[in-house]
Amino acid sequence: MFDRFVKTTAPAFAARPRRDRAIAPSPKKTVRRMVLLALAALALSGCQPRQTGMFSTLELDKDGLLYGYEIFIVKADRGASAGQDYYAIVQCADGKAGPPAIGQVTMTADQVRIALPSHATPGCPSSTFVGTVGFKELAGHFAGGEQLALARKYSFWE
Repeated sequence: MFDRFVKTTAPAFAARPRRDRAIAPSPKKTVRRMVLLALAALALSGCQPRQTGMFSTLELDKDGLLYGYEIFIVKADRGASAGQDYYAIVQCADGKAGPPAIGQVTMTADQVRIALPSHATPGCPSSTFVGTVGFKELAGHFAGGEQLALARKYSFWE
């Protein structure tokens, strides 16, 4: 009658299997260590944003007029061993889109300097743009102008 209440587990003093110290860490710990190692490698490598790309603030207002800036930074090879040059196609709109201007780009780390021609297009400053290339935007200003933040995105014209 009391048989069903008797414990069937081993007594507390029973020998447990011995754990070997050479057992590999659990898969969770291995994955965690690999992720931490990858993050450390990224931090030490100085992960930099891509210096080329499309940056734009062009938008239509409620009346259908176009306002903003669009800067497209591209790379061009000079020759076999001469290195690379960067150029920017800059388009400005102050109610309507003006013709684009092409400027020479000077890059240092994440800093960008775009020298535009002195015969600027209508609605575009005829000066130099100085800014910083980031993962999500190009932030900077034309000489004597207000601070701009152009989002890294597709062209308004696409």
